[in-house]
Amino acid sequence: MKKPSSILIFGDSTAWGAWDMEKGGWVNRLWLHVGNRDEDYVEIYNQSISGGNSETILERFEREAEARGAEAIIFQTGGNDASYKGVDGKCWVSEEKFRENIDEIIKRARKITDKIAFMDLKNCDESKTTPVSWVDIYFTNENMRKYGTIMKDVCLKNKIPFIEIDKLDDSDFEDGLHPNAEGHRKIFEQVKRFMVESGWV
Repeated sequence: MKKPSSILIFGDSTAWGAWDMEKGGWVNRLWLHVGNRDEDYVEIYNQSISGGNSETILERFEREAEARGAEAIIFQTGGNDASYKGVDGKCWVSEEKFRENIDEIIKRARKITDKIAFMDLKNCDESKTTPVSWVDIYFTNENMRKYGTIMKDVCLKNKIPFIEIDKLDDSDFEDGLHPNAEGHRKIFEQVKRFMVESGWV
């Protein structure tokens, strides 16, 4: 199997690297691990944005992937989709729409590469996320797991790898939602394992 020379990651503030003050996030840790080796050179592009969800991924991933010659893509999403404002309790993206979005992302991504994977985060520290401290938005473990299950089901249906990120401890979160350096390290180790086992690196 030919290893990809260009791997893109699309996600939210966690994938972007928020609160990893040591090495800039789990994606940057991947870059430090595989991106700058002389042999089997791999470019790791972090295309994640704070507040990103399945809708924002759909809006932009095709042109960004094509511009960078993506040979493999990882999508980390679901958390912001599953969040809700305290006023009405409606999730940012409905369950039905989220399922449709993941299906559509897979459909479009397959036109770019056959090396596609999805991942989520299964939990947060609810004592700090109902609501989060900076805005009236709520994140709950129940909703995050529910949306993660939807994504996993769609991936299984489409025979797309789903990276299982083991549950992080409350101590692995900086502000209840975003992982600290140790949390990012744990995510990095699990994504790295998937990439090695899949022959991506």
